[in-house]
Amino acid sequence: MDELSEMDRRRFLTVLGGLGGAMAYGGMLQVPDSFAKEAYPAGKITYIVGYSPGGGNDQTARAAAQFMNKHIKTFSRVPSKVSVIIQNEPGGSGMKAIRSLYTADPDGYTIAHGEDMLHTRSILGKLGFDPFELTYLGRIASGSKVVVTGKNSPIRTWEDVVNLSKKTPIRFGNATFASSNHVGTIFLIDTTGISAKMILFGAGPNTNAALIRGDIHLALNNEDGLKGMIDSGELRPILTFSEKQQYPGCQTIKDIGYPELINPIRSQRYVIAPPKMPANIKKILVDTLKRALTDKEFLAWNEKVGLSFEPIYSPEVDEHVKKVQGFYNSKSALLRKYLDKG
Repeated sequence: MDELSEMDRRRFLTVLGGLGGAMAYGGMLQVPDSFAKEAYPAGKITYIVGYSPGGGNDQTARAAAQFMNKHIKTFSRVPSKVSVIIQNEPGGSGMKAIRSLYTADPDGYTIAHGEDMLHTRSILGKLGFDPFELTYLGRIASGSKVVVTGKNSPIRTWEDVVNLSKKTPIRFGNATFASSNHVGTIFLIDTTGISAKMILFGAGPNTNAALIRGDIHLALNNEDGLKGMIDSGELRPILTFSEKQQYPGCQTIKDIGYPELINPIRSQRYVIAPPKMPANIKKILVDTLKRALTDKEFLAWNEKVGLSFEPIYSPEVDEHVKKVQGFYNSKSALLRKYLDKG
């Protein structure tokens, strides 16, 4: 139906007021489309990221958002009004953004980046809600981890790490408290039984600088976040959490006898939405995410930059989240031992 002029609108409202009693007798009024709420999507979609620009979580979310922005428009009657915009809300190790997401209207105009922190905080009783209340649109990335040392470090192999730990605790650097890297380091230390002390630096670049200076012995981080410094020779890989060797002379967690750690130590990066999102809106967002991450331009771009995109979409992602949470639940005593004081 054509848009009404301002005069037509005034006349319509006048007539509507005069017909107030008609509804009491079962009369039905045909409301013009221009007065009805526009079908979703019809405006800006805010994609919240709980970290400052530039890190691995931010890069992953921005890449997904860029191509979601391209494909969400195809579902709209007003594509010129529709966009997907990243909004960084750092604070609380990512939890400020999660809480903003949790309390947002489930109208499809607020989504967020979620990760392993959801599982850890749930174990510690600090999430504030059941993680399964959230609407999971997909797991978009799952980064493999790598243990690295500085280029001038005498450590060359995992055997060197074990021998050194018998003399002095290994100084293990991490960026963020209760992050997947911090938790992964806890799992590694506990499983291998090495003597170690964890030191938090608040940010990845600070941890890398400490490695290069020799202030710490090792650090565990996402491989895609360290690839540039490994390729440049500033950092040396000591151990990867993979089935096969990826760097000359670098052992895998399977090589040293702990293949059970390959999957649990991988990072999980989700796209999430508020609780109780209507099914029709969720379907549009999931379809948009699928189109974005299978877009030929996106795939060509990621082939060059090498981010760890391994998407799983709803409804399969719900089972994946349950499986990951189940593993964290099985390690709850261990996690509380290391993290409760934080």
